[in-house]
Amino acid sequence: MTERYWIGGFFVDVPRNQITHNKQAQTLPPKALAVLTYLAERQGEVVSQDELLTNVWKGTVVSPNTLQRCIAQLRKAFGDDGKAQSFIKTHAKKGYSLESDIRWENALPPNKPTPSPAVHEISDKQDLSSATNSDSKKPVRLLPAALACVVAVIVAIVAFLPSSDPKHVLQIDDIRLLTSTDNRELASTYSPDGQYIVFQRFPEVMCQSHLWAKHIETQQEFQLTQALGSYGSLAFSHDGTSLTFVKENNCTEPVQQKKCFHLQSLDFAKALSDPQAPTTLMECKNTEIKSPIWLDGDTIALLQKTQERWRLIRYVISENASSPLYEVTNGSVVSFDFAAHDNTIALTTVHEKGILHIEKLSVNGELLSSSPIDYQGIIPPYSYIYPNVMPEQADLIFSTGKQLFTVDFDGTINRITMPLTDAIGTPTFHPFEKKMLAIKGHYDSDIVAVPMAQFATDNTALETQPDRGDVQTTDINFYTLIRSIQEENRAKYQPNGSLIAYSSEGDGTSQVWTAEVHTQSASFPHSGKPFSHFPTNSYVRDVLWSKDGNSMLINASSELKHRYLSGFEPGTETSIELDYPVRNLFHWDSEQQTILANILHQGVLTFVSIDLTTGAFTPLSDNAVTWAVKTESDALVFTDAMGRFWQMGSIENTLISELEHQGGDKHFIAKGNTLYGINDDFQLWRYTLENGAFELLGQLPDTVDYITDINDNAILLTLRVAARKDVVELTLQ
Repeated sequence: MTERYWIGGFFVDVPRNQITHNKQAQTLPPKALAVLTYLAERQGEVVSQDELLTNVWKGTVVSPNTLQRCIAQLRKAFGDDGKAQSFIKTHAKKGYSLESDIRWENALPPNKPTPSPAVHEISDKQDLSSATNSDSKKPVRLLPAALACVVAVIVAIVAFLPSSDPKHVLQIDDIRLLTSTDNRELASTYSPDGQYIVFQRFPEVMCQSHLWAKHIETQQEFQLTQALGSYGSLAFSHDGTSLTFVKENNCTEPVQQKKCFHLQSLDFAKALSDPQAPTTLMECKNTEIKSPIWLDGDTIALLQKTQERWRLIRYVISENASSPLYEVTNGSVVSFDFAAHDNTIALTTVHEKGILHIEKLSVNGELLSSSPIDYQGIIPPYSYIYPNVMPEQADLIFSTGKQLFTVDFDGTINRITMPLTDAIGTPTFHPFEKKMLAIKGHYDSDIVAVPMAQFATDNTALETQPDRGDVQTTDINFYTLIRSIQEENRAKYQPNGSLIAYSSEGDGTSQVWTAEVHTQSASFPHSGKPFSHFPTNSYVRDVLWSKDGNSMLINASSELKHRYLSGFEPGTETSIELDYPVRNLFHWDSEQQTILANILHQGVLTFVSIDLTTGAFTPLSDNAVTWAVKTESDALVFTDAMGRFWQMGSIENTLISELEHQGGDKHFIAKGNTLYGINDDFQLWRYTLENGAFELLGQLPDTVDYITDINDNAILLTLRVAARKDVVELTLQ
């Protein structure tokens, strides 16, 4: 394979995983550059998908979507929107061709020097809400040269671990990349002897992972699990013999939830020799569990969710029995860690009105101290934090994704680093050396539009309950509307206007942006500009337009901000004062000044209607609601924890049986009185409330994150482009 060459004015440097143009270098996944090089060596020829998959992914079975993602990443690097196809051309049902001229490095003109390598850009940013979730909530490579830049910044400014001697501060002395693959690595921890790290490795954009171990000195890697799974955080027994985690499976006979949860363990020594099938210690079919930590050789502490509240429980292996260890009256446990040096448990808990506390327990569950966290204006007041114990220290350390902080048991937060352009989070300390692991990553998602013209309008005689395994759906056409190398999401059309509003991290912070969109124009993607100026550690959760399109209601870090398009100075918002955090904003009636939302009430996520003029709320459901919309005729439709659709009624709620098995985590939207959604098989569907007509519209790629809005012309989706997370090790002075 030729390693360096020119494509037009773009210099391709395969060993560095870079494409450079006008002295600007972009880092791409190795497989994307392998596809490009294969096409370059066959310049002008049509190369089939099968040939590319066979030769680029030798010995590995991947779906055509994987190749399509690589093509999209390459076109994005070339500034090609996929419509003009100036560089890579798609030949329907045949394959791809590279149409631009190629100049191999050894054939460069003598007066055209090879461009000097640009500083490697760290292009990975972690979605920290997905650090505790998932996911969710995503692949570009993190390179050593970029790490050197980060080290220079951190060493110059970071002085963080508390010390009894104020003149003695510990600093980050070095940063080392421990994983660097085409995959995502998450949930890292050290083995008790400090020789290994263990972590989750997600192939491509899959939502399931294997567990892996890596010997830090030899760099040898070991696959620990036989099968892919949805694994949670990882914890070692104190002697290092057992690795424990919670695995999430689909329930075969669900009662209250779609997923079942299994506390499992692996024999670590055996798994290093040969991948193992985990042993199940405890199974939960009607409650959730997460975050196991060993307290001693026979006892594991973990969080359990019952009646929508999290509590701390103790599981005794020899007795195969669990019992409550600690819970909050009218509240919920958010996170915990075990401090082996003083045999105590540190927790963050949420109390009434959403106030977060830092607490200390004995291993027997006795509350030793409790203090509300003083955010001091550094972090938004309703932000959850997930601190970890620092060995032999009184304070704990946590990350917001942009910055590192300490928090003490009096609730005092102290900043310990400056903002980074890429996210770094989930710090975990070495068992006995001055080192810690962190996850560094990058998330890149674009906003795409699905033209409505490709769908028939007559859906009066459609299938009401197709067997999805037998129904063949055609691929849906879409085009990129908004893109950058950062995350774009939550796009909403402006009523009576040509703007869309969306959340973006285009400037390194989470803000609301707007873009002028003309559907008649062939110029895509569109460029946007910032509309809000929230502080660094804020996070835009939701964006809704007023009915007249002149203002927006923004949920920023669980606080509501009202901002007009004109009439206010740039960067100013009117805050709507509420006595509780708003976790999800579903609907806004800007004329009546009411909203539908999920709020945190006494530690429980509660679906409510809120009068914004008084702040009073009315609960609308006794059970958890995952998403909700209001139709043109004021019908209120929502989904529950099992993905079932309900229509709210004056006497009782009605289950929408035609939408059984069509719910998922991609949300749903309404146009008029018709619902549009995406099921777990990534099929787009629509359902009309008046006549119960249901239709599968077609197949979407498995990189779709959310469906966000619709108008007469198109549906808006969020599409993942790249999702890279790597494990790094920080060495402390």
